[in-house]
Amino acid sequence: MKKTSMTPALKFFFRTMEKKSQSLEAERLLLLESQKEVGFDEIERFFRALKSQNIFIHTVGASGKPVSMLLEKAVFSLNSVIRIYYSTSFDEVNQGYVRIQVDDVAKLVAVERMHGYRPVPELLYASHDECHVIRFMVRWIMRRIDWDKTRLDNLDLYKRYLENQREEAEAKLMAEMAEQEEREIQAALEKHFGKKHADKSAQKKANAH
Repeated sequence: MKKTSMTPALKFFFRTMEKKSQSLEAERLLLLESQKEVGFDEIERFFRALKSQNIFIHTVGASGKPVSMLLEKAVFSLNSVIRIYYSTSFDEVNQGYVRIQVDDVAKLVAVERMHGYRPVPELLYASHDECHVIRFMVRWIMRRIDWDKTRLDNLDLYKRYLENQREEAEAKLMAEMAEQEEREIQAALEKHFGKKHADKSAQKKANAH
C-alpha cells in the first residue's frame, strides 16, 4: 500500500481536528464536574469540632459594643446552612453574620455576608471544593480570635493535633531508619560479594515481602 504524503492540507486538517477533539473533551469534563454533588460534610464536621473548643472571637454584642464571645455561641448549623454571627446587636441595622451553604444551581459552596435589616447576600467567596471554603473561613476566624482569652495549649483538639504530629514523625523516622538499614546491608553485600550478587540477594528479599 502506497504511503500517503503528509501534505500541508492534511496537517492543517488534523491540527483542526485535534483542537476540536480537545475542546469536546474539555466540555465533557466540565459537564461531569457540574453534575457532581457539592460536598458540605467536611465543612459541617470542621465547625462542629471547633464549637467543642474554648475559642473566643471578637464580635459586636447585644448592646452594640465590642465583646468577646465563645465561637460555640456564634456558630449555628441547621439543614446544611451554617451561620457565624459577628454581630448580635439588638439594633437590627447592625446585626450581621456569615452564611455558608450550597448553591445547588451554580454547584458551589457559597460564603455570604448577611448584614442589617432584611439583608441582601453579599458574596465573599465561592468554590466547588469545600476544602478551599474551609481555608477561607480559617483566615476569617483567625482575624477575629481573641488571643487574650483563647489559650492554644488549653484546647483539647490542639493536644490531639500534637499527638498526631508526634505519631506521624515517629512513623516517618522508623521508615527512614528501615531504608537506611536496607542501604547499609546492600552496600555491605556489594563490598563482599560484588554488585551482581548483591542485586540478586536484594531481589530475593523483595520477592519474599
